[in-house]
Amino acid sequence: MKINYDGAIFSEEGRAGLGVVVHNSDGVVIASLSQQIPLPATVTQVEALAARRATEFAVELGITSAVLEGDSDIIHRELIGTEPSLALHGHIIHDVKQLASYFACIHFVHVRRQGNNVAHALARKAITSPDLNVWMKNVPPDILHVVQADLASYA
Repeated sequence: MKINYDGAIFSEEGRAGLGVVVHNSDGVVIASLSQQIPLPATVTQVEALAARRATEFAVELGITSAVLEGDSDIIHRELIGTEPSLALHGHIIHDVKQLASYFACIHFVHVRRQGNNVAHALARKAITSPDLNVWMKNVPPDILHVVQADLASYA
């Protein structure tokens, strides 16, 4: 499974959004989520929280083998690093690494923003709902065009 995650900042509202999408090897959506959270102190914390939520979601879904993709190079380097992160978000990185122990196989991959469009759209969607929203085998209808554009890029 490929799991993409992203965060979005809504400064004026004092909120942030997390977006996660799970694809199978053919690019078909297995599950997705959008969640609004209180605004953390830094953008990097938002990205770390998105990585943690993606990993938690995969564990909740019973996934045991995954590629976790995000567009923050900082978070990616810390996830693949062997040293503990001393950054403000270091405890969140530690959580992700702890959750990773539930997987038989997990790889952390950095992807450019263009490769993370669906997760980004889901993170942006979080501003419209204060709740956690989960879609099984789908995404919200207003994001379907982003998924279709992603699938077209696979071809």
